[in-house]
Amino acid sequence: MKRMIASLALSTFCTLPLVAQTPGPNAQKRTETRKTVHELFVEDQETIPGAANGRSTLTPQQYIERLEVRKATLRAMLADGEIKSAMDFKEAAFIFQHGDNPEDYLFGHVLAMEALARGEATAKWIAAATLDRYLQSIKQPQIFGTQYPLDPNLPHPVGGGNAPFRGGLTLQPYNEDFLTDAVRLDFCVPVLEQQKQNVSLFNAGQRPRSTMTAPGCSR
Repeated sequence: MKRMIASLALSTFCTLPLVAQTPGPNAQKRTETRKTVHELFVEDQETIPGAANGRSTLTPQQYIERLEVRKATLRAMLADGEIKSAMDFKEAAFIFQHGDNPEDYLFGHVLAMEALARGEATAKWIAAATLDRYLQSIKQPQIFGTQYPLDPNLPHPVGGGNAPFRGGLTLQPYNEDFLTDAVRLDFCVPVLEQQKQNVSLFNAGQRPRSTMTAPGCSR
């Protein structure tokens, strides 16, 4: 099973060239001083509305507008060969994971696989998460169990924590039998039973921070 996943992932990576992407219209000019990938990553993490750190004062629309600039900047940096380290690829993958369309999620998955190919083992979780998010965005079930979308059949009360969040979450659509728990753990994803407990905690108004990844793993 692990060999099959690695083969599929590397096949995806090999067929989607990173540097051939055309920079978006908001990309900074080459002559300007760009922020580093890590600076863009930190900025992105701190401005997500409703994030657990509770620091953002942006509306969702303001966040999306700034995210578009970050994505365009990253694509321009890729086109100019400025992104080289495994950690840079991993952090860029996190930014594209926060996009709003299947192409962003798939591109984030490719970036995460590039980070893994360059030796960054901590990119396993984001590789799984971007694939799951891409699958659900094209109306297919996720396979790892990293995504907790809103359940349209449940109420969505506001939960507590450092920042408010909405309850009424689910793991669906989810093909629970596609992978074994051993494979999930190998990608730093918690086992299925823990995922179900996470849903219960979310829907009880709590954030299951320490159990969103497998034991001993971090994002």
